[in-house]
Amino acid sequence: MDRKRLGGVLAAAGAVLIALSALADAIGLGEGEFGWKQVVGVVVGALVAAAGLGLALWRRGEAGSPEPST
Repeated sequence: MDRKRLGGVLAAAGAVLIALSALADAIGLGEGEFGWKQVVGVVVGALVAAAGLGLALWRRGEAGSPEPST
């Protein structure tokens, strides 16, 4: 799996985790109030989505990248 595809999969998985965590009460998975587990789910989902977007959108060899020049 190439870097862009993996990044897209991670971004999508993070978005799904955010949605499930944020809407847990509405879809019957929550306990009636926005609890700490939902907060953790939203934060972890956001981190996974951000990492996936970074992986998918980061380009090698452009100005400012950490690639050594030869």
